[in-house]
Amino acid sequence: MKIWIEQYLQQHPERVKDFWRLMRFGVTGVISSLIHYATYYIVIRWMGAATSYTIGYLVGLICNYILTTFFTFQRHPSLSNALGFVSSHIINYILEIVFLELFLWWGASELLAPVWVMAIVVPINFLLLRYVFVNTKKHILFVHDKGQMCNNIIQYGHVYAWAREHHVCAISLRFSYKYQYFRICHTFWHNILTHLLIKGLAKIHIIPTVDFDLMESKEAKEEAMTRYPVMAVTGWHIRFYDLFAKYRDEIVSLFAFDAPIEKHVECLLAKWRQDEDNVLLGVHIRRGDYNKLLNGRYYFDDATFADAIQQFKNHLGNKHLVVVVCGNVEMPKRFLRQQLPAVDFVFPEGNPAKDLCTLSHCDYLIGPPSSYSLVAAMYHDVPLHFIFNAYEPFMLEDFRSFDHHLRHFDDYFMPTPVQ
Repeated sequence: MKIWIEQYLQQHPERVKDFWRLMRFGVTGVISSLIHYATYYIVIRWMGAATSYTIGYLVGLICNYILTTFFTFQRHPSLSNALGFVSSHIINYILEIVFLELFLWWGASELLAPVWVMAIVVPINFLLLRYVFVNTKKHILFVHDKGQMCNNIIQYGHVYAWAREHHVCAISLRFSYKYQYFRICHTFWHNILTHLLIKGLAKIHIIPTVDFDLMESKEAKEEAMTRYPVMAVTGWHIRFYDLFAKYRDEIVSLFAFDAPIEKHVECLLAKWRQDEDNVLLGVHIRRGDYNKLLNGRYYFDDATFADAIQQFKNHLGNKHLVVVVCGNVEMPKRFLRQQLPAVDFVFPEGNPAKDLCTLSHCDYLIGPPSSYSLVAAMYHDVPLHFIFNAYEPFMLEDFRSFDHHLRHFDDYFMPTPVQ
């Protein structure tokens, strides 16, 4: 047994480090608890029990952080590990309450239940702190902004690609609480606690915010990404096209739809996928604020979309056309069916993620320039044609790849668009 242990430790030296970290963690916990109780014992002479306990907890927490940083994990203090330390203790507190209530419900005594709680939670807290102080990157980017779902996907995709290339961490505040349809929303740091904590710290300027809409040159943007070790980045014009293309598969994986959404779309399109002669054309009708954007340049009526569908059908030969229509307006079902009786129409009318997923599974996509159509094309590189002018003729060769449209997307919204 002794020989086996020695061989194991030689092959896994990190286990020796973890053993001594665990020992130091225990010492830190005892000292912090004593400081907590001593502060409570002193303050309670002038204040109530709850207030005294809270003050003692905060003093103990500060001492715990200092000891954990310098003694337990032998690191230097930083904003990133401070945030991780606080987050771990929030998680630790929630776990303690949950397990305490659980053990009491099972019949454990009030004196014994906390012992069982500590036996479970302390190792978990150690692992969380080990991750914070040993494994996390020193450079952390928190991406936050308002705006629509697919704008946020494109924005985060650029930041993620840059972070991935430079081996740093990028966390989306938007997908920590909103648009809970994607795999990224269920990853470790993407949660409402992260959102509230970082938004609050950015609001009072403890975490600096860098706005990319105030920059034009590529050099300025590169410099801005490394300006602070921990910062919030905002602005639509965060662009790193080559890196986005390089890490596109990972970005697609992060924004993979939840399984129930994919299942819903699979069932919705199953009827039309059975026949290889069917061609599925996704049409995105984008209106809303487009009547004001660029003086209504891309605000098209129903007849324009009917014309685009008819043009596409004319290029298919003997293939049968199935059109999937999604949009942010009431669908013109009767009008389209009357104008195009030889076409089968599908109107999903789901939530934004279901419609996006449905469009991503089409064979071709048509619509006015929109980040929604752009992201739909991203998943499976669906050929995409943007309608720039009503009734403008086009050929199948005019459909372009996601990468092409991504690199030119900003040009489409300039006073004189580049097509």
